[in-house]
Amino acid sequence: MTLDTGDLNEIDVALLEILQEGRITPRLAQKLIVEKGIRKSLTSQYVGQRLKRLEEHGYTENLLNTGVYELNEDPRSDSK
Repeated sequence: MTLDTGDLNEIDVALLEILQEGRITPRLAQKLIVEKGIRKSLTSQYVGQRLKRLEEHGYTENLLNTGVYELNEDPRSDSK
């Protein structure tokens, strides 16, 4: 099952943008999201949940279960 762009929340979109620049951990992604002003605060646990959700749909991969994620496919590119 794939996600439509309407199924993505603001954190999912931010994660996809950050992942296009390279690999991330939930903690690094949380820090970057706050620094970019997308959210004033959020937990790295929540970011990890969002990354796992994207992984369940095949869009990210947790490399060797290390907590380091990379982008496999951007679901937004299907709708362009």
